[in-house]
Amino acid sequence: MDGTMRLVAMAANSRMVDVYVKYIGTLVGRDKACRLGQYFARLMAYVIGQRMARTGKTVHLSSWLVTLTKVQQTLGTARKVMRAGKFVSFLQLAVRTLMGSGDEVERVLSAVHKLGMCVFMAADTWGLLGALSLVRVRDATRVTRVGQRGWMWALVAQLTLALYGLRTVSLRAADLHRVRVHVEKASDVVGGRECAVEEEAIRVQRAALARQLAAAALDLCIPVKGLGIVPLNEGLVAAAGTITSLMGVQDVLAKS
Repeated sequence: MDGTMRLVAMAANSRMVDVYVKYIGTLVGRDKACRLGQYFARLMAYVIGQRMARTGKTVHLSSWLVTLTKVQQTLGTARKVMRAGKFVSFLQLAVRTLMGSGDEVERVLSAVHKLGMCVFMAADTWGLLGALSLVRVRDATRVTRVGQRGWMWALVAQLTLALYGLRTVSLRAADLHRVRVHVEKASDVVGGRECAVEEEAIRVQRAALARQLAAAALDLCIPVKGLGIVPLNEGLVAAAGTITSLMGVQDVLAKS
């Protein structure tokens, strides 16, 4: 009995459990986990649908398809509940960004991103209230499309912001290279160390911007498909959502 208790205590105090508790204790962590499950279920539903189209319907595959569809709907609703009212936060951030200081292009693009997310979250919340019969929504499809448009423009702004950031970083890297040449000619040890620190900072920033660019480009497939702007393959969209969900989970875990 003592041995069992020791094992339980060791497991409960392990690093893995600590990370799990910190992760699941945050709203963002739970949302990212639900999003991963939602889009992975969508991807698996597509795979099963394609298999059924080739081999024909079976009771087993039909049952799995129904289950995966329910998983998508349930997790989607759960995420809407967790995000309800969050549009106020995005509106506040957009106003503060516009009123802040710094690069004007970055401020405008960041504000557009936040305003787009505000529209998306507001439509999400309104649709949820309608589904719960707390308000009367005459055209739920139109509300969804408004939200999708807001998300699309938010992603376009985020993608543009990442490209602008990469351009700025490239200019910094070019300037640093010129400084590095002069430092090496002068055999300046201290200057060389400062250049090395700056080079590492540029490398980290460039990697973060490239990751942001990839995530925005992949996520953009979802509203573009939903709005019917580009007839993308359902499997491609589901895979894009799954990949960005995994990236989101990794980002939250890195902060845990």
